[in-house]
Amino acid sequence: MNEMLIRINENGEVAVEENYDGVKSFKRIEADTLLNCIGLSRTQTIYTGLLPKNCISYSHEDNGDKGVCLMFPESKADISYYDTAYYDFPLPRLVFGFRVSSEGRVYGCRMGVTAKDDMLRPTTKMYKYPFSNVSGFDICTGNNSMPKCKSMHSLSSLPYYILSMPNNDDHFSHVNNKSGLGMRELLELLKDKEPEYYYSDILVPYQNVTLNDFINNRSAC
Repeated sequence: MNEMLIRINENGEVAVEENYDGVKSFKRIEADTLLNCIGLSRTQTIYTGLLPKNCISYSHEDNGDKGVCLMFPESKADISYYDTAYYDFPLPRLVFGFRVSSEGRVYGCRMGVTAKDDMLRPTTKMYKYPFSNVSGFDICTGNNSMPKCKSMHSLSSLPYYILSMPNNDDHFSHVNNKSGLGMRELLELLKDKEPEYYYSDILVPYQNVTLNDFINNRSAC
């Protein structure tokens, strides 16, 4: 019979006795070594199911809440400002972050603008979102209720839903665009431009803020 006995005396010393087919061996180990072995033996497998398209990061908390970051795949979207609709409006490269409770409630919605790198990396530079409804990275959804998340895969539709929300002047600041324009003037300037124009003439970079900061839900000031 093969077995292992662990003895801990009143001084906290740990002795291990191993019995392999009647051959016994003894050794002393540090208490920290024993604790590390116990910790490694408690590995838990987490099944995510099908993750949403363009998912760049996933996290799972002990209480069942989940965090997901997505890259928005489109360079244009239909948006509105008060009663004015802007169809196929050009956009910089956007990323979105969501928290999802164990009951499927979506909260902690975030949006960021990344550098237009060929490939996103943790060190990718972040820029200030130049329009309204966003403070730092945090999205203000106003009176718009977020749909319940029935599966992680369904989160891929949320960026489209958020961009379709009406824009006003809430959380808008002219210092977040190089031109110093107001919201309507900025929209009129950009409506016929290519997305590259943002990076040459509009976007204001954050100082020492990267995509890794966005993924880890660090604030952007």
